[in-house]
Amino acid sequence: MSRIDKIFWDTLRGPKQWVSSWFAAYALLGAVSSGLIPILLPLMMVRLLPHELAAVGYVIGAFNLGALSSPLWGNLADEKKAYRQVFCGGLLLELAAMIAFPLAANLGAWLVLALLMGAGSAAVSTCATLLIVDFYPHEQWTSRIGWLQTFNGAGQVAGLLLAGAFVAIGYRFGLWMGAGILAAAIVVGLICLPRPSKGIQAVKNKKDAAIGLDFNALARFARVELVGGGLLKYFHLLNIAGLKSIPKLLPTRFGRFLMSWFFVFLGVSGFFAYFPIFLKQSFGVLPATTSLTYAVAAGMGIALYNLSGVWAQKFGAQKIYFFGRILRFAGFILLLIPLLLHKIPGENFIALLGFAVVVLAWPILSVTGTELTSELSPISQGAAQGLNNAANGVGTVAGTYLAGWLVHMVGYQCIPIMALIGLGLSILVDTSFHSAKPAENSVPAISPTNA
Repeated sequence: MSRIDKIFWDTLRGPKQWVSSWFAAYALLGAVSSGLIPILLPLMMVRLLPHELAAVGYVIGAFNLGALSSPLWGNLADEKKAYRQVFCGGLLLELAAMIAFPLAANLGAWLVLALLMGAGSAAVSTCATLLIVDFYPHEQWTSRIGWLQTFNGAGQVAGLLLAGAFVAIGYRFGLWMGAGILAAAIVVGLICLPRPSKGIQAVKNKKDAAIGLDFNALARFARVELVGGGLLKYFHLLNIAGLKSIPKLLPTRFGRFLMSWFFVFLGVSGFFAYFPIFLKQSFGVLPATTSLTYAVAAGMGIALYNLSGVWAQKFGAQKIYFFGRILRFAGFILLLIPLLLHKIPGENFIALLGFAVVVLAWPILSVTGTELTSELSPISQGAAQGLNNAANGVGTVAGTYLAGWLVHMVGYQCIPIMALIGLGLSILVDTSFHSAKPAENSVPAISPTNA
């Protein structure tokens, strides 16, 4: 048994040792940010602005843009030791934006409120990691963060199930109920969050914290995709040293991997902004059915995180990363076929099957993407993960806004085509199957103090 798998099984055998009561607040955030919002916001925008199809992409893009504010919240929480204030303040910010969203009357207001929702979610996600890094010994970080991620993934599944019910009742009611869930999270946070005076302050600087994390082990645990983001997205910050290394990295295998990672998110982000509307308008699939399918697929996908790690160890992370992209490509082919052939028997089933395959591919991509970042990078892991998250974040925001423009110009049929082009470019940019850390790269390692 490898060291990484030993960490996984040891963690499963002793959850009480690693789980803290305030993790429940983070699960509630996952239910709202990664469960309710991806379903309710697009459907509500289509109802309010039926003739402005691009509005959905702009609003979801604003949410994702707000999520990129995490470095600001991380610096504030870390320097001022204002963990409880940032955590609960982020929940309160998202709560207030969700209450106000159904009351707003124009696109400008909705964009601002969506931006605030994303910023609030980012504040909580960033602070959640710091609450582990600054309050627990170094050797406990990986196990505790792994369980925190898993709570977030479980919360997403519950939120998707609730979204299906709230769609039938009304979008306004659903958003306000989401605000109520965040209010419950604030109560849990106020009662259960640790206080700075009780923290061991094992790390003075979160840049240094990245050095001690076992990224491969963390990749074994559930991470939510796109809206709501994965936990590591908010922990490793892009820094000046990482940016300066980009020109030297581009010709390397790590540089090709980063380009492929960018295209994955550029292509699929539009789909995840529009998927409940796309499935309804193209195939007549009710949003409640879409939400249920997503919840089931995401729940099944949790088991794939460890399996993907085992496969990566046995066959090489690069091969499994390639397989994950091919699997997702196949899912979008299934979504495109009924659009091209028009009214074929069982088109609803084919579309939902394609959707489920797209969702199930994420654990494979998540695990291998994290591992390859650590495995291929000739620079420090903190800087490498920052570049990984930059490729993820920039690709997601750019792809969401691009999809909004394309949907406005040509309609919903562009969504699976855009995804296939993005995945195709990703495969063409990086098709290497060899997985070993390249010793021949000439890029100098970035020192820990700069990572």
